[in-house]
Amino acid sequence: MHGIVLTQKPDDWQIFQQVEGKAGVCIKGKYKVIKDAIDVGVVSVHPIVRVVREDDNYMIIPWHEVETEEKISEYEGKFETTLYIPEGGLYRIDTSLETKSTLPNVTWLYRGDSVLHLGVGDIFIIAGQSNSSGYSRDFCPDAPHLCVHLFRNRGKWDLATHPMNDSTDAEGVANEEWGIPGTSPYLSFGKEYYKATGRPVGFIQTSLGGSPMKRWNPDVGDLYANMIDKINLTGRKYAGVLWYQGCSDTEPESATVYFDRFKYMVESLRKELGYDIPFFTMQLNRQINGINDESWGMVREAQRKAAMEISGVYLMTTANLQLSDGIHNSAMSNLVLGERLARQALSKLENGDTFEPPFIEKVSEMTTDEKEEEKVDGSWIRLDYGNINNCIIMYSTLPEDSGFMLEDEEGKIEVLETKTNRSNKNKMYIKVSRIPKEFIDISYLWEANPKGIPFVDEVSFLPPVSMYKVRYKIDR
Repeated sequence: MHGIVLTQKPDDWQIFQQVEGKAGVCIKGKYKVIKDAIDVGVVSVHPIVRVVREDDNYMIIPWHEVETEEKISEYEGKFETTLYIPEGGLYRIDTSLETKSTLPNVTWLYRGDSVLHLGVGDIFIIAGQSNSSGYSRDFCPDAPHLCVHLFRNRGKWDLATHPMNDSTDAEGVANEEWGIPGTSPYLSFGKEYYKATGRPVGFIQTSLGGSPMKRWNPDVGDLYANMIDKINLTGRKYAGVLWYQGCSDTEPESATVYFDRFKYMVESLRKELGYDIPFFTMQLNRQINGINDESWGMVREAQRKAAMEISGVYLMTTANLQLSDGIHNSAMSNLVLGERLARQALSKLENGDTFEPPFIEKVSEMTTDEKEEEKVDGSWIRLDYGNINNCIIMYSTLPEDSGFMLEDEEGKIEVLETKTNRSNKNKMYIKVSRIPKEFIDISYLWEANPKGIPFVDEVSFLPPVSMYKVRYKIDR
């Protein structure tokens, strides 16, 4: 051994979470002067380090001397230093041993270890079940990107590629898949996020197909414990959690406590990390021939409620995404979902343009003037939606395609017709069998396989938030 050998260093491909535009990266090493140099004569020895951009070798941090931590002899010792690297990359850390000879004006730079393909950007924790692991069975163009990386289940950083929850060398890891995962939403998320920020993106994979909330219980859940283990290995600083889970809790006993279990997990993780990490969550899509419609509605409602009531929890809708089998999103749907989720995350973390799904703000009985304007008669109610950027696009006005279930204290209210008006951009009009009394309970796209064709916002093309038996007071 001679020159520099690093004894503690980042992995190749590692991403560090930037904080105020930089990250501290610690390296440790040992050095030793080669015997041939000693035989000639050595005046001084200094370990030196630099950071360069890999695309052009420009020095971001020029060569500089690092302080010797322990001097074993005149020609041998140990060192430690922290490099404060600006956001960006990919970077390379180079080390060298600068040795000044007794010969006049002769200095050698001897070999040193390097660390390759580092980035300082944003790291996201992937958690949840199969649609978070990525289980699409088909294909679409979704190539890797040099600035999107992944901490794999084998415990090493790597270039992010599908499948992102592969089980190679992962025996004994709690989130080791039994099956073969496919395309996930998060490679496209990373590429979209990088395109907007210019910062590399890293992912910590902790999800597992088929996992119920009880396995994410902070007190006894093996998947929660596994997530904490990976957090302790990867720096404990992250931009957010990407959470897509709930299908395994769509049975009566679990559905009733989903909100409380999810809230406890969020609060526990934030306490563990010491800061209020954002959660970017996805509402359940659908299951073909699924059962327990009410439980599916309750879980979707718990997901809606979490975004409404827990600070820093955000919700993305999935109701207009296609499947590749009975329950898993297709590859193209995952690509679209990743891009949608990235835009939402950018709006919250980077003050980007608002990108949120539509939701009901209030419910009113249509006035006589409104009926005249819309040229309708009979009993009508009006839904005012938030997050409508330009207008509502409806693909069908047939009552059986509306996706709504309406109830009041007297029972169900039949939907007879739906309509929108481009000039009243955020309003939907529903003709009903009777005007509800004081309150109305609204469910929307709530069943296991929702019976409806979701409308979308004209700009974002996001479908509205699903809900189950949400009560609104009727404005008169």
